[in-house]
Amino acid sequence: MRKAIGTALNHGVSRRAVLASMLGAAALGITGILPALADEGTVRVGFSLAHTGWAAAYDVAFSQGLQMAFDEANASGGAGGKFKIEVIEGTDTASSSVEAIKSADALMEQGVDVLYTSCDATSSVAAGRSGQKKGVLMFAGTSTQPDVPMKVGDWMYLANFSDNLSSGATAVFAVEDLGVKTAYLLKSSDNTFTEFVPEYFATTFEKRGGKVLGKANYTFGQVDFSAIVAEIRALPTEPEAIMTAAFEPELPAFLRQLRAAGIKSRIIGADAIDSPSFYALGDLVEGTIVVSNRVPVEGSKYEEVAKRFAERHPDQVGNSAWIVGYDAGVVLLEAIKNAGATDSASIRSALDKMTDFEVPNGKVTFTGFERRPLVPISLLEIKGGKGVFLKAATIDPAEIPAPM
Repeated sequence: MRKAIGTALNHGVSRRAVLASMLGAAALGITGILPALADEGTVRVGFSLAHTGWAAAYDVAFSQGLQMAFDEANASGGAGGKFKIEVIEGTDTASSSVEAIKSADALMEQGVDVLYTSCDATSSVAAGRSGQKKGVLMFAGTSTQPDVPMKVGDWMYLANFSDNLSSGATAVFAVEDLGVKTAYLLKSSDNTFTEFVPEYFATTFEKRGGKVLGKANYTFGQVDFSAIVAEIRALPTEPEAIMTAAFEPELPAFLRQLRAAGIKSRIIGADAIDSPSFYALGDLVEGTIVVSNRVPVEGSKYEEVAKRFAERHPDQVGNSAWIVGYDAGVVLLEAIKNAGATDSASIRSALDKMTDFEVPNGKVTFTGFERRPLVPISLLEIKGGKGVFLKAATIDPAEIPAPM
């Protein structure tokens, strides 16, 4: 019913009026009435995001990037110069799956055509089930977990790169560009991100000829890493790199104890440490490799957009979640333009056909990647308290590790 009654309801048409129109059309043998309703020129976009709790640190900047993309488009007539974007702010999901469901349900009742959910994968999956039932196109905020679309269904997409893509590309870079031959994995089973990212890395790293010398598990809140450090010191040879998805406060604590023990292994991290507070740790993090959504190169498209964003939100420009939002907004605008319509089904169909579409961070492809974007992975090295761009790394799709 989404294609018929649902689309019309999204534009303020009552259920009774839609039914009457459908019955009247059938009686008169008139066709094409519903596409006319769908072409009213406005796409209603719902934000079901966190304003409080841990996820707010990502969701707020993500929404600001989205809003800027939509504002810029609306100022020029909308997507394709024709379809305006109307943003409907949902209630605060408060980094809670329970609140996420309430927020999404309320937005569904308001008839949104597209829904953006929280970076918190658990919340996105919970909220996504409402949209799946309604047949509403959804994007899981800055979430990078590759299984989110699979857990929800065929209406849910990732807006950000997936962990298996970024980790696989990082492994290729480590072997081919850095010349790393041996690595050690630091994981935490307290979270799927900190548990699986190192394993995705290892899968591609070993296929490329690298050798994993060992692995250890830590817990969130852990302050004493002496046992793990002792295990690394006891290895026959010091690993050339330690790959981890750990972040603050555990990673700095680990690094202090690692360096105090004289271990010089290079740290290859993930996107969770792409933050000003981590860069500010000085010599402790010098030389660390960081996965990023940013391409901080003077004259780049990213830098051009970043300057405009900084004028709006100078306090958030260092938070890479905003560019994920901006890119996601540009992708949606392109899908709407190509669809030539405002309903979820048409927009989704256009999105599924998207190949090598240029956004500030590179080219995006959705075709053939199970509702996860194929994008280049920006890799930075921390030098003097800044993230210095090294490469936009890519990986052959056949080498991307299977989701765990």
